Amino acid sequence: MADSGSPLPLFATDPVAAVVLALAFLAFLFSEYRIGRTHPDSGSTHDAWSGIALGLGLATVYIGGAAVAVFSRATVITTGAWWFFWGGLAVAAAGQAMRLRAVHELGSSFTFRVQTTPEQRVVDTGLYRRIRHPSYTGALVCALGFTVAYTNWLAPLTVLALAAAYVVRIPHEERVLVEGLGEPYRRYMDRTKRLIPFVL
Repeated sequence: MADSGSPLPLFATDPVAAVVLALAFLAFLFSEYRIGRTHPDSGSTHDAWSGIALGLGLATVYIGGAAVAVFSRATVITTGAWWFFWGGLAVAAAGQAMRLRAVHELGSSFTFRVQTTPEQRVVDTGLYRRIRHPSYTGALVCALGFTVAYTNWLAPLTVLALAAAYVVRIPHEERVLVEGLGEPYRRYMDRTKRLIPFVL
């Protein structure tokens, strides 16, 4: 374990960084709260274990990442820490903006939990033209940004836990969507990628 003279991440040593990071996190939580309020679940849900996996992935990033930043002092970023801090928050804001736009474009079909409704249709415009899950792409970018802002080289590795959660979530969600939406969604899957246009 590092001695007491080892450096701490910026948010643990500078009050301005601590307040800014806290406000950024509160803004993130508020935006997610607003999504839940404006897009409530309707009908039966089919999360299975994917919801638990996703919750664990998010906790690993936002709580575990901060803990790693504090306790793994040997990998704290000391040179140019403010650049990483502000750059990370800018990336987080861009990721959350992408997620919010994806939610808006999906409209009433968006819910936090996996489900379909009888009147639901395939959305294949805007961000959904090339990728099937832009809200998840945005969430991953947002998580990466926050972990960079933690100013510790190891913290961004916790995003792998969230990526692993989406490895569980996405195939399960797509099976439910195929069952609910049928052939139109199968054709949509054939011409799009999951998270990154033309790549993944």
